[in-house]
Amino acid sequence: MEEEKYYFDEIEAAKVVGFIEKLNLDKGKKGEKIKLLEFQKKILTDLLCWRNTEDNTRKHREGFVYLPRKNGKSFLIACIFVYSLFCDEEYGAEYIVSANSRDQASLLFDTVKNMIEQNPTLRKHCRIIDSRKRIYRKATNSNFRVLSSDASKADSYNGYIVCLDETHEAKNDELYTKLKTSMGTRKSPLMLTITTASNGQDEFNLEYRTYLYAKKVREGKVNDPTFYSAIYEADDDCDLTDEKQWYKSNPALGIFREYNELKSLAYRAKEIPAEEAKFRRLYLNQHIVLSTEQGINMNKWKECGKKPFDMEMLKGKECYAGLDLASSKDFAAFVMVFHIDGEYFVVPHLFKPSADLLEAQNRDGFDYTSHSKAGHMHATQGDNISYRYIRQKINEFSKEYVIKDIAFDRFGSSGIIADLQDDGMYVVDFGQGFRTMSPAIEKFYDVLFEGKLRHPNNPVLNWMAGNAMVSENPAGDLKWDKKKSTKKIDGIVAMTMALSMAIDNNYKLDLNKYSSSEALDKLGW
Repeated sequence: MEEEKYYFDEIEAAKVVGFIEKLNLDKGKKGEKIKLLEFQKKILTDLLCWRNTEDNTRKHREGFVYLPRKNGKSFLIACIFVYSLFCDEEYGAEYIVSANSRDQASLLFDTVKNMIEQNPTLRKHCRIIDSRKRIYRKATNSNFRVLSSDASKADSYNGYIVCLDETHEAKNDELYTKLKTSMGTRKSPLMLTITTASNGQDEFNLEYRTYLYAKKVREGKVNDPTFYSAIYEADDDCDLTDEKQWYKSNPALGIFREYNELKSLAYRAKEIPAEEAKFRRLYLNQHIVLSTEQGINMNKWKECGKKPFDMEMLKGKECYAGLDLASSKDFAAFVMVFHIDGEYFVVPHLFKPSADLLEAQNRDGFDYTSHSKAGHMHATQGDNISYRYIRQKINEFSKEYVIKDIAFDRFGSSGIIADLQDDGMYVVDFGQGFRTMSPAIEKFYDVLFEGKLRHPNNPVLNWMAGNAMVSENPAGDLKWDKKKSTKKIDGIVAMTMALSMAIDNNYKLDLNKYSSSEALDKLGW
């Protein structure tokens, strides 16, 4: 029986609460003792006091704490570190905290340090080296340290309790993986991630991936008793001014989470729609896209990829193509768009040098290698993009499909464009500035929201769609912004160019269905 495998150590639980409540708060009135709230007691004792009946080791080996801003996530983790450092007799234990910046991790270190420094008994049993962000406990030869987010420096550790802070901002999961696998020799290790919500659009984001896993464990879809989660979030699509939802997502509300501030923010977001997404994300802990983060509505994009289509149906059909070439070591994208029966079918071909896959994978947090093997992208030989290979593939495609025009970004394209012209292709210079790109993006948005776009659910193109961000000038014109989009969007740029031409040429053809006067009406004359 499951119940017989584990037990809750009531004596340990009382010890945990008693120990922590003897410590002083690091903020507030000087000398004021900690008074744990019920939700804090539950998280702390759930993580530390559930035991395996067979060998008395900890049941939970990983904990996921998911709380909105200003609900004391870092305080909770600091309590765990201080308690374990002085009450666990694990010899040579390594306590590690890391975040996306050293400054961010240092805030948690300072909370731990202040708890210790304000308690004379604890202070005399350890050595604090503030300049190096280290705390040593002499009796067990254990140490607590801050680690930078540079995963290349995380190979030599043997973690006992490890915490990654604000994982929604993590660039990839390399540090998480290295630190978690470093704990293999410990009998009762504990890996902790604490975070607020990400935008929920990137399935490779460490926070969102862990959140989805936590949900599966909670729902019984995955049997993993070693995994623990504390998730505080409001219901999807709840009323912003529903106080029950405020308390549901903010367990410290009205105590140290300021009620009036949250109320003011909620009613402001209700009156100013532009602020709703931010309130839901930061204060209700919902996976919501902020206006500054996303250029493509991913729910609409996913809907357009749900209806698969047979590539054979496109053979011999007319299409328009977009060619986007970045640096020689980066992505290149050739995307064809077909207009058939009122819908626009997208066929992407994405190219990246094979020698750069692993390094780029670590940098971008995206599994290029697996997707290359699965045929979702082309890995060209060598450490630079092979324009010869791309030219060869385009010529092959031209034998299967009727490629009317190829739109190209002039940056870095001169050589291959001249070659394609020699091959008999028709090419069109397509500028990337506001003047040219804004109408193209608006056309893309139109067919996306009307559900007239059909894409093959290519995971690499899906990833690029989630990465895409736009810039807007004072006149309201838009363009794709590769600098703001910190990850790759080349396939979306190429698709937008091809789609724009396909729509323009389809519209021109549609005018032939009307009389001269009707055609002028369609043009707004």
